[in-house]
Amino acid sequence: MTVLWGILGAGKIADRQMAPAIALAPGHELVAVMRRDLAAAQRFADTHVKYERTAGGAHRANTELAQRAYDSADALLADPQINAVYVATPPHLHAQHTILAAQAGKHVLCEKPMALTAAEARQMIEICGANGVALMICYYQRFNARHQRIKELLAEGAIGQVTAARINFSERFPPQPEFWHHDPTISGGGPLMDLATHCIDLLRYLCGPVESVSALADALVDESPVEDTATLLLRLANGAQAVVTTHWSTANHDPERFNQLEIHGTEGAIVAAPIQAKDSAGALQVMTADGIQDYAVEPGGPRPHVALLAAFADAVVGDQPIPIPGEEGLAGLAVVEAAYESAQAGCRITVGHISCQ
Repeated sequence: MTVLWGILGAGKIADRQMAPAIALAPGHELVAVMRRDLAAAQRFADTHVKYERTAGGAHRANTELAQRAYDSADALLADPQINAVYVATPPHLHAQHTILAAQAGKHVLCEKPMALTAAEARQMIEICGANGVALMICYYQRFNARHQRIKELLAEGAIGQVTAARINFSERFPPQPEFWHHDPTISGGGPLMDLATHCIDLLRYLCGPVESVSALADALVDESPVEDTATLLLRLANGAQAVVTTHWSTANHDPERFNQLEIHGTEGAIVAAPIQAKDSAGALQVMTADGIQDYAVEPGGPRPHVALLAAFADAVVGDQPIPIPGEEGLAGLAVVEAAYESAQAGCRITVGHISCQ
C-alpha cells in the first residue's frame, strides 16, 4: 500500500521540507495540495506533484490533469485518491483540519504546535480514535540521526545519571506584515509556541516527562501581543533540571552553533548543535573521564523528515505503533500552557494542574 498524500496548507514548510521528503520516501506519493490561493496551490502542485492517479490507482501523466490543486480543505478531503493528510495550515486551524480529515477517513500528520490549547488537542485525539485513523505529530527532531544516537548513549549510561539539560533555540523575528506569527489568535503565542514546542518535545524524548515549570515570557523588543523572549526552568519527572530558552529577540548570527543542546550527568556531558538540522548534520560530542568522543554527522546525512515518513507508513500500513501519537503532542502542549500560566502568575506550575505551588 502506498501512502497517498494531500497537503493542507501548501506553504513554505511544505515546500521546503515535507513535499521533497515525500518525493524521497519509498512508498509515499504526493497526490494533491490545498491553499486558499488556488493559483499558488497550482504552482505548488506543478513543482511537487509528479503524477496523477485515477480513483482506481493507475498513474496518469501530468498532462492529463487530474485534480491536483484545491482552494478549500473540504474539497481536498473529498478527493478519493488521498489516504493521508499533512496538516500544515496555521496553528489555529490544526484542530479543525485534523478533525475534518479524521471524519473523512484520512490518516493525519499534523504540524506543531498540535493545537492552540490542550482541550483542542484532546478533541483531536478523541475524534481520530473514534474514526480509526492515525494521528501523528510532526516533531521531526526525534528523527535527527544525532538525536537518536544521543538517546542510545543515554540508555547506555554514557554520562551516568542525568542531572541537568539546556536547550537554546533562537532567532531575530520582529513582526512583519506578511507573517501571522505575532497574531495570538492564529499562532497561539510567540517563541514559546513556535520554538519551545520543539525543545520541549526533544527534551521529553531524550530525558522523560516534565513535572513542573517556572517561566518568564516577555515582549522585550517589539510591540507585539505575543512574547518575543521566553525562559523556562523545568523539573523533570526523574528529578533532573532543565533550562529552555527560546527567543525572537536575539540576533543569532551563527544558528549552527548557538541553537544547541547540552545534557549533563554524573559522569560527563553531551553537546550537540544545531538542533534544527534538516539533514541531521552537525556536531555531537560526548565528554567523559575517558576523553572526548565525536559523533558528528557531515552535511547530506539522513533526512529526519524522510525517516519520520517511514515511521508513519510503518504505523498506518504495517502494525507498528505510531511513534509520536497525539498524546505526545498533548503532553508537550500541556508544558507550554503551564509555562504561560507560570509567567503570568509568577510561580512554579505543575504540568497538567494550572495552579501555583
